[in-house]
Amino acid sequence: MEHVAGNGGGAGTESSELSQLREERDRLRHHIDVMEDRRRRGGVIRRTAVTLLVVLSVVSFVAAGVGVFARRNFLDTDRWVQRVGPLSEEPAVEDRLGVYLTEQLTLLVDVRALFEDALPERGRILAVPLANAVEGFVGDRVDTFVHSDTFDRLWEGANRRAHAAAVRVLEGESRLESTDDGDVVLNLVPVIDAALAELSQASPEILGRQVSIPEVSVDDVPAAAISRIEDALGVDLSEDFGQVVVYRESQLSAAQDALDLFDRAVTALLVLTPVLVALALWLSRRRRRTLLQLLAGAAIGLVVLRRVVFALEAQVLDQVRVPANEPVVRSTARAFIDPFIDATTWLLVGILAIALVAALSAPYPWAVSLRRRVRDGARATAVAVGAAGSRTRDERSLLWMQQHRQHLQLGGVAFALVVLWFADLPWWGVLVLLGLVAAYEVGVSRLEPPPPPVDVRPEDPSATVAQDRTGPVPTG
Repeated sequence: MEHVAGNGGGAGTESSELSQLREERDRLRHHIDVMEDRRRRGGVIRRTAVTLLVVLSVVSFVAAGVGVFARRNFLDTDRWVQRVGPLSEEPAVEDRLGVYLTEQLTLLVDVRALFEDALPERGRILAVPLANAVEGFVGDRVDTFVHSDTFDRLWEGANRRAHAAAVRVLEGESRLESTDDGDVVLNLVPVIDAALAELSQASPEILGRQVSIPEVSVDDVPAAAISRIEDALGVDLSEDFGQVVVYRESQLSAAQDALDLFDRAVTALLVLTPVLVALALWLSRRRRRTLLQLLAGAAIGLVVLRRVVFALEAQVLDQVRVPANEPVVRSTARAFIDPFIDATTWLLVGILAIALVAALSAPYPWAVSLRRRVRDGARATAVAVGAAGSRTRDERSLLWMQQHRQHLQLGGVAFALVVLWFADLPWWGVLVLLGLVAAYEVGVSRLEPPPPPVDVRPEDPSATVAQDRTGPVPTG
């Protein structure tokens, strides 16, 4: 009986221990499930945060790039002059400026009235055709002047002064008044004055009397310059004679507020962009993939931005009401759009280069295989160059070159593409390069493996002696 009781107690103890083990197993399973659930939820939150940071980084990068470009090109006087200065050499701009200057000069010289006073009463009928002929002469002289270095110098000086004045007023550094109304203008009065001097020198009688043309510079206030011309010619001119309004006094407050907001936004974006990128990479568990996502997003953003700029250019051209002004507007727009396109192109090239390095250095199977192929191709090229330089016929090198013939050919093509991409070759240089590459490719394709080595090793003497002693080995 005691034995049976003992067995019953042992069974109860084992059952109790088994129950405890099961309870502990269930607790561990529950704990693992809770941890897995937390990890999944944490992973979802982390991935969502990283995705949001990537999107914000791309938007901030594109916006900051636009802001930096706009500030450098529209608020820096030297760069502004660098953009608009060459416009004086654009045919479309020269033509429209010639028309404008001719119109302004005809306000100074009333040719029709001059002929009507000079001709007898019967001959006054000729005043109109003679006036048209003189206006044609004035237009020809103005065209000659517009193509001169003097005009280019005056054009650059007028733009420099107008832009500097506009920026100072916008930034609140000055309360400069360019006109009586406080408007900031592009002052072309010095240009008209210089054209008038050229015209009077070519034909002194065109003014009807000897006139001393006053010297007017780009530093003169327009109102004072106009007054001096009026006194010299004895004419009355309008207050806006020879002036193109940059912006008006009524728009000053709004423009200053917009510029202040723009400056703050650009500064904030320049600080925010690297912070967002760093946070995205820090939170990510797959940083290389996140980096590639950032680069891809930046590239897509730049491409979209370029499309938007082209669309805006087309929209601006559609708003031109005078067809003759469309070439001028197009040339002016291209003066700023072309540098922007060049800048985004170089940014895209840089982004592509970083993305290639990040992708090719990754442990992806295709990247590992590609690196091995490139390494083999580099070795093949190095061996080929060494063999060609030393003019040797090493059997091992030739065999290796023949086995890696495809890599050698690809290396030659890649070399040619790199040279054509970076080097500005003349047409004959391109032909020479293509000829050299073609010769190289033909030479590589004609590589033949060396003949297989002949085994000339002597027979084993011990085997021969053993065979002589034992005789032929029986078969069957």
